Amino acid sequence: MNYVFCGAYKALLFALYLKNVEGKKITILTNSKDITKYCEDEKIKCIKFDFIRPAATEIYKLIKLKKMLDDVIKKIDFKKEDSFFITERIIGFEQIYLAKTLAKKGKVYSKITHRDLKKHKPSGIKSFFIRGEILKIMVKLVLDLDLIYYESNKDPRLGFDEEYLRKCNIKNYKPDEKSEDMILEAVKKTKSSYKEIDNLIVDQGPNKNLIELNSVKKLYEEIFNLSIDFALKKHPFPIEEKNNDTISYYNTFEDCEELPEYVPSELFYNNTRQNVISLFSASLITASQFDHLKAISLLELIDWRHKSYKKEFKKHLAEESNNKILFPASLEELKEILLNS
Repeated sequence: MNYVFCGAYKALLFALYLKNVEGKKITILTNSKDITKYCEDEKIKCIKFDFIRPAATEIYKLIKLKKMLDDVIKKIDFKKEDSFFITERIIGFEQIYLAKTLAKKGKVYSKITHRDLKKHKPSGIKSFFIRGEILKIMVKLVLDLDLIYYESNKDPRLGFDEEYLRKCNIKNYKPDEKSEDMILEAVKKTKSSYKEIDNLIVDQGPNKNLIELNSVKKLYEEIFNLSIDFALKKHPFPIEEKNNDTISYYNTFEDCEELPEYVPSELFYNNTRQNVISLFSASLITASQFDHLKAISLLELIDWRHKSYKKEFKKHLAEESNNKILFPASLEELKEILLNS
Protein backbone atom coordinates (compact mmCIF):
# COMPACT_ATOMS: atom_id res chain seq x y z
CA MET A 1 0.00 0.00 0.00
CA ASN A 2 1.11 3.57 -0.74
CA TYR A 3 0.15 6.07 1.95
CA VAL A 4 0.22 9.76 1.08
CA PHE A 5 -0.09 12.58 3.59
CA CYS A 6 -2.39 15.15 1.98
CA GLY A 7 -2.70 18.41 3.85
CA ALA A 8 -3.23 20.33 0.61
CA TYR A 9 -4.49 19.70 -2.92
CA LYS A 10 -1.05 19.51 -4.54
CA ALA A 11 -0.35 16.43 -2.43
CA LEU A 12 -3.74 14.98 -3.41
CA LEU A 13 -2.90 15.43 -7.10
CA PHE A 14 0.38 13.58 -6.53
CA ALA A 15 -1.60 10.77 -4.90
CA LEU A 16 -3.91 10.70 -7.94
CA TYR A 17 -0.80 10.39 -10.12
CA LEU A 18 0.25 7.29 -8.20
CA LYS A 19 -3.28 5.88 -8.50
CA ASN A 20 -4.41 6.82 -12.01
CA VAL A 21 -1.12 7.04 -13.92
CA GLU A 22 1.07 4.45 -12.21
CA GLY A 23 -1.82 2.19 -11.19
CA LYS A 24 -0.78 1.90 -7.54
CA LYS A 25 -3.05 1.34 -4.55
CA ILE A 26 -3.23 4.40 -2.32
CA THR A 27 -4.55 5.45 1.05
CA ILE A 28 -4.84 9.13 1.90
CA LEU A 29 -3.95 10.41 5.38
CA THR A 30 -5.38 13.87 5.92
CA ASN A 31 -6.59 16.46 8.42
CA SER A 32 -8.59 18.26 5.70
CA LYS A 33 -12.37 17.90 5.65
CA ASP A 34 -12.43 18.90 1.96
CA ILE A 35 -9.94 16.25 0.90
CA THR A 36 -11.87 13.74 3.01
CA LYS A 37 -15.09 14.69 1.20
CA TYR A 38 -13.42 14.28 -2.20
CA CYS A 39 -12.09 10.85 -1.23
CA GLU A 40 -15.53 9.78 -0.01
CA ASP A 41 -17.11 10.81 -3.33
CA GLU A 42 -14.45 9.02 -5.38
CA LYS A 43 -14.30 5.98 -3.08
CA ILE A 44 -10.61 6.47 -2.32
CA LYS A 45 -9.49 4.95 0.98
CA CYS A 46 -8.90 7.78 3.43
CA ILE A 47 -7.88 8.06 7.08
CA LYS A 48 -9.05 11.35 8.57
CA PHE A 49 -7.81 12.86 11.81
CA ASP A 50 -8.47 16.17 13.51
CA PHE A 51 -6.78 19.43 12.59
CA ILE A 52 -4.83 20.63 15.62
CA ARG A 53 -2.54 23.65 15.47
CA PRO A 54 -1.03 24.46 18.90
CA ALA A 55 0.18 27.88 19.94
CA ALA A 56 3.51 28.26 21.75
CA THR A 57 2.10 27.73 25.26
CA GLU A 58 -0.47 25.05 24.42
CA ILE A 59 1.55 21.96 25.27
CA TYR A 60 -1.66 20.04 26.05
CA LYS A 61 -2.61 20.35 22.36
CA LEU A 62 0.73 18.89 21.32
CA ILE A 63 0.18 15.98 23.70
CA LYS A 64 -3.29 15.44 22.24
CA LEU A 65 -1.83 15.59 18.72
CA LYS A 66 0.82 12.98 19.54
CA LYS A 67 -1.76 10.58 20.98
CA MET A 68 -3.98 11.01 17.94
CA LEU A 69 -1.12 10.37 15.48
CA ASP A 70 0.06 7.31 17.44
CA ASP A 71 -3.49 5.96 17.10
CA VAL A 72 -3.35 6.58 13.33
CA ILE A 73 -0.07 4.67 13.09
CA LYS A 74 -1.59 1.70 14.93
CA LYS A 75 -4.62 1.82 12.65
CA ILE A 76 -2.70 1.62 9.36
CA ASP A 77 -0.37 -1.23 10.53
CA PHE A 78 2.51 -0.02 8.33
CA LYS A 79 4.69 -2.86 6.94
CA LYS A 80 8.11 -3.16 5.28
CA GLU A 81 6.60 -3.43 1.82
CA ASP A 82 4.47 -0.30 2.30
CA SER A 83 5.46 3.24 1.28
CA PHE A 84 4.62 6.59 2.84
CA PHE A 85 5.01 9.94 1.04
CA ILE A 86 5.26 13.51 2.29
CA THR A 87 5.30 16.40 -0.16
CA GLU A 88 5.75 19.70 1.70
CA ARG A 89 8.76 21.27 3.37
CA ILE A 90 6.77 23.90 5.28
CA ILE A 91 4.67 21.82 7.57
CA GLY A 92 2.03 21.01 10.02
CA PHE A 93 3.71 18.79 12.58
CA GLU A 94 1.58 15.82 11.53
CA GLN A 95 3.38 14.79 8.35
CA ILE A 96 6.94 14.90 9.66
CA TYR A 97 5.97 13.06 12.89
CA LEU A 98 4.24 10.36 10.86
CA ALA A 99 7.14 10.16 8.42
CA LYS A 100 9.82 9.91 11.11
CA THR A 101 7.88 7.25 13.04
CA LEU A 102 6.91 5.16 10.00
CA ALA A 103 10.47 5.26 8.62
CA LYS A 104 11.40 2.87 11.44
CA LYS A 105 9.01 0.30 9.96
CA GLY A 106 9.02 0.70 6.16
CA LYS A 107 9.86 2.92 3.19
CA VAL A 108 9.23 6.66 3.61
CA TYR A 109 9.81 9.20 0.86
CA SER A 110 9.91 12.96 0.73
CA LYS A 111 8.76 14.52 -2.52
CA ILE A 112 9.48 18.20 -1.92
CA THR A 113 7.60 20.37 -4.41
CA HIS A 114 8.29 23.83 -2.95
CA ARG A 115 10.86 26.18 -4.37
CA ASP A 116 14.08 26.58 -2.41
CA LEU A 117 13.41 28.56 0.73
CA LYS A 118 15.73 30.67 2.82
CA LYS A 119 16.38 29.68 6.39
CA HIS A 120 15.20 32.23 8.92
CA LYS A 121 17.47 33.11 11.84
CA PRO A 122 15.68 34.99 14.63
CA SER A 123 17.74 37.41 16.67
CA GLY A 124 17.19 39.23 19.95
CA ILE A 125 14.84 38.63 22.88
CA LYS A 126 11.85 40.09 21.02
CA SER A 127 12.31 37.79 18.03
CA PHE A 128 12.72 34.83 20.40
CA PHE A 129 9.08 35.16 21.42
CA ILE A 130 7.63 36.56 18.18
CA ARG A 131 9.15 33.88 15.97
CA GLY A 132 7.89 31.03 18.08
CA GLU A 133 11.09 29.63 19.51
CA ILE A 134 9.07 28.42 22.49
CA LEU A 135 6.84 26.39 20.16
CA LYS A 136 9.89 24.83 18.50
CA ILE A 137 11.16 23.73 21.92
CA MET A 138 7.75 22.28 22.85
CA VAL A 139 7.65 20.35 19.56
CA LYS A 140 11.05 18.87 20.39
CA LEU A 141 9.96 17.88 23.91
CA VAL A 142 6.62 16.31 22.95
CA LEU A 143 7.05 15.08 19.38
CA ASP A 144 10.87 14.74 19.33
CA LEU A 145 11.14 16.74 16.10
CA ASP A 146 14.16 18.94 15.33
CA LEU A 147 12.61 21.65 13.19
CA ILE A 148 14.04 24.85 11.77
CA TYR A 149 12.52 28.10 10.49
CA TYR A 150 12.18 28.99 6.82
CA GLU A 151 11.03 32.25 5.35
CA SER A 152 7.76 32.09 3.41
CA ASN A 153 6.67 35.41 1.91
CA LYS A 154 9.09 37.00 4.41
CA ASP A 155 7.35 35.27 7.34
CA PRO A 156 8.99 32.51 9.42
CA ARG A 157 7.42 29.05 9.31
CA LEU A 158 8.54 25.76 10.77
CA GLY A 159 9.98 23.18 8.43
CA PHE A 160 12.87 20.74 7.99
CA ASP A 161 15.96 20.40 5.83
CA GLU A 162 17.52 17.59 3.79
CA GLU A 163 19.99 16.75 6.53
CA TYR A 164 17.16 16.04 8.98
CA LEU A 165 15.40 13.84 6.42
CA ARG A 166 18.52 11.71 6.04
CA LYS A 167 18.86 11.49 9.82
CA CYS A 168 15.28 10.17 10.02
CA ASN A 169 15.91 7.64 7.20
CA ILE A 170 13.46 9.47 4.91
CA LYS A 171 14.53 9.00 1.30
CA ASN A 172 14.36 11.66 -1.38
CA TYR A 173 11.76 10.69 -4.00
CA LYS A 174 12.99 11.83 -7.41
CA PRO A 175 10.82 10.66 -10.30
CA ASP A 176 11.95 11.23 -13.89
CA GLU A 177 9.15 13.71 -14.49
CA LYS A 178 8.81 17.26 -13.15
CA SER A 179 6.08 17.84 -10.57
CA GLU A 180 4.09 20.01 -12.97
CA ASP A 181 4.16 17.27 -15.64
CA MET A 182 3.04 14.68 -13.08
CA ILE A 183 0.12 16.88 -12.02
CA LEU A 184 -0.85 17.40 -15.67
CA GLU A 185 -0.83 13.65 -16.31
CA ALA A 186 -2.82 13.01 -13.14
CA VAL A 187 -5.45 15.57 -14.12
CA LYS A 188 -5.79 14.21 -17.66
CA LYS A 189 -6.11 10.64 -16.36
CA THR A 190 -8.65 11.42 -13.63
CA LYS A 191 -12.21 11.02 -14.85
CA SER A 192 -14.77 13.67 -13.98
CA SER A 193 -18.54 13.40 -13.88
CA TYR A 194 -19.05 17.18 -13.94
CA LYS A 195 -20.69 18.93 -16.87
CA GLU A 196 -18.78 21.00 -19.42
CA ILE A 197 -18.40 24.75 -18.84
CA ASP A 198 -17.04 27.59 -20.96
CA ASN A 199 -15.10 29.67 -18.42
CA LEU A 200 -13.86 28.77 -14.96
CA ILE A 201 -13.00 31.31 -12.27
CA VAL A 202 -10.72 29.93 -9.56
CA ASP A 203 -11.24 32.21 -6.57
CA GLN A 204 -8.63 32.45 -3.81
CA GLY A 205 -10.83 33.80 -1.06
CA PRO A 206 -10.76 37.10 0.85
CA ASN A 207 -7.02 37.29 1.49
CA LYS A 208 -6.83 40.71 3.10
CA ASN A 209 -3.15 40.38 3.97
CA LEU A 210 -2.06 40.42 0.34
CA ILE A 211 -4.69 42.26 -1.66
CA GLU A 212 -7.29 45.01 -1.39
CA LEU A 213 -10.64 43.19 -1.38
CA ASN A 214 -12.60 46.10 -2.84
CA SER A 215 -10.43 46.12 -5.96
CA VAL A 216 -11.03 42.39 -6.45
CA LYS A 217 -14.76 42.79 -5.88
CA LYS A 218 -14.99 45.59 -8.47
CA LEU A 219 -13.00 43.59 -10.99
CA TYR A 220 -15.24 40.53 -10.61
CA GLU A 221 -18.32 42.71 -11.00
CA GLU A 222 -16.92 44.02 -14.30
CA ILE A 223 -16.23 40.46 -15.47
CA PHE A 224 -19.69 39.21 -14.50
CA ASN A 225 -21.30 42.05 -16.48
CA LEU A 226 -19.90 40.59 -19.71
CA SER A 227 -22.20 38.45 -21.84
CA ILE A 228 -20.19 35.34 -21.05
CA ASP A 229 -20.99 32.22 -19.04
CA PHE A 230 -18.83 31.63 -15.97
CA ALA A 231 -18.62 28.93 -13.33
CA LEU A 232 -16.95 29.64 -9.99
CA LYS A 233 -14.69 27.39 -7.92
CA LYS A 234 -14.29 28.95 -4.48
CA HIS A 235 -11.28 28.40 -2.28
CA PRO A 236 -12.19 25.56 0.12
CA PHE A 237 -12.33 27.23 3.50
CA PRO A 238 -15.17 28.63 5.59
CA ILE A 239 -15.65 32.32 6.28
CA GLU A 240 -13.65 32.73 9.49
CA GLU A 241 -14.37 36.42 10.04
CA LYS A 242 -17.96 37.38 9.37
CA ASN A 243 -17.24 41.07 9.00
CA ASN A 244 -18.84 43.35 6.44
CA ASP A 245 -15.87 43.27 4.06
CA THR A 246 -15.79 39.48 3.86
CA ILE A 247 -19.55 39.10 3.50
CA SER A 248 -19.56 41.75 0.77
CA TYR A 249 -16.78 39.88 -1.04
CA TYR A 250 -18.70 36.61 -1.14
CA ASN A 251 -21.92 38.37 -2.13
CA THR A 252 -20.20 39.28 -5.40
CA PHE A 253 -20.65 35.68 -6.52
CA GLU A 254 -24.37 35.33 -5.74
CA ASP A 255 -25.47 35.04 -9.39
CA CYS A 256 -22.58 32.86 -10.53
CA GLU A 257 -22.86 29.09 -10.92
CA GLU A 258 -20.72 27.44 -8.23
CA LEU A 259 -18.81 24.17 -8.50
CA PRO A 260 -18.07 21.97 -5.47
CA GLU A 261 -15.47 23.69 -3.29
CA TYR A 262 -13.86 20.47 -2.08
CA VAL A 263 -12.77 19.31 -5.56
CA PRO A 264 -9.29 20.48 -6.70
CA SER A 265 -9.62 23.19 -9.35
CA GLU A 266 -7.41 21.25 -11.76
CA LEU A 267 -9.94 18.41 -11.97
CA PHE A 268 -12.41 20.71 -13.72
CA TYR A 269 -9.99 21.56 -16.56
CA ASN A 270 -10.89 18.58 -18.73
CA ASN A 271 -14.47 19.89 -18.69
CA THR A 272 -13.63 23.56 -19.33
CA ARG A 273 -13.83 24.68 -22.97
CA GLN A 274 -12.18 28.11 -23.10
CA ASN A 275 -10.63 30.00 -20.18
CA VAL A 276 -9.37 29.45 -16.64
CA ILE A 277 -9.23 32.73 -14.74
CA SER A 278 -7.70 33.46 -11.34
CA LEU A 279 -5.83 36.13 -9.43
CA PHE A 280 -2.57 34.23 -8.92
CA SER A 281 -3.50 30.60 -8.18
CA ALA A 282 -0.75 28.06 -8.84
CA SER A 283 -3.43 25.95 -10.56
CA LEU A 284 -3.05 28.33 -13.54
CA ILE A 285 0.27 26.61 -14.25
CA THR A 286 -1.54 23.35 -14.97
CA ALA A 287 -4.29 25.12 -16.95
CA SER A 288 -1.66 26.75 -19.17
CA GLN A 289 -0.46 23.32 -20.31
CA PHE A 290 -3.82 22.38 -21.85
CA ASP A 291 -3.82 23.16 -25.58
CA HIS A 292 -7.51 24.07 -25.63
CA LEU A 293 -7.39 26.48 -22.67
CA LYS A 294 -6.21 30.03 -22.01
CA ALA A 295 -4.87 30.55 -18.49
CA ILE A 296 -5.46 34.14 -17.35
CA SER A 297 -4.02 35.78 -14.24
CA LEU A 298 -5.71 38.96 -12.98
CA LEU A 299 -2.86 40.04 -10.71
CA GLU A 300 -2.11 43.18 -12.74
CA LEU A 301 -5.72 44.36 -12.42
CA ILE A 302 -6.06 44.45 -8.62
CA ASP A 303 -4.56 46.56 -5.84
CA TRP A 304 -1.85 44.94 -3.72
CA ARG A 305 -0.86 45.71 -0.16
CA HIS A 306 2.74 44.82 -0.99
CA LYS A 307 4.06 45.17 -4.56
CA SER A 308 6.86 42.69 -3.82
CA TYR A 309 4.30 39.89 -3.45
CA LYS A 310 2.81 40.64 -6.85
CA LYS A 311 6.25 40.56 -8.43
CA GLU A 312 7.07 37.25 -6.75
CA PHE A 313 3.80 35.56 -7.76
CA LYS A 314 4.04 36.79 -11.35
CA LYS A 315 7.63 35.60 -11.70
CA HIS A 316 6.73 32.15 -10.38
CA LEU A 317 3.66 31.77 -12.61
CA ALA A 318 5.51 32.93 -15.72
CA GLU A 319 8.54 30.70 -15.16
CA GLU A 320 6.65 27.53 -14.21
CA SER A 321 4.21 27.87 -17.15
CA ASN A 322 6.95 28.61 -19.69
CA ASN A 323 5.35 32.04 -20.18
CA LYS A 324 2.04 30.55 -21.27
CA ILE A 325 -0.07 32.33 -18.65
CA LEU A 326 -1.63 35.60 -19.84
CA PHE A 327 -1.34 38.72 -17.66
CA PRO A 328 -3.71 41.35 -19.10
CA ALA A 329 -2.55 44.84 -18.14
CA SER A 330 -5.94 46.50 -18.43
CA LEU A 331 -9.63 45.70 -18.19
CA GLU A 332 -9.97 46.37 -21.91
CA GLU A 333 -7.26 43.81 -22.70
CA LEU A 334 -8.98 41.25 -20.46
CA LYS A 335 -12.34 41.83 -22.16
CA GLU A 336 -10.75 41.40 -25.57
CA ILE A 337 -9.22 38.06 -24.54
CA LEU A 338 -12.51 36.77 -23.08
CA LEU A 339 -14.79 38.00 -25.85
CA ASN A 340 -12.54 36.57 -28.58
CA SER A 341 -12.23 33.12 -27.02
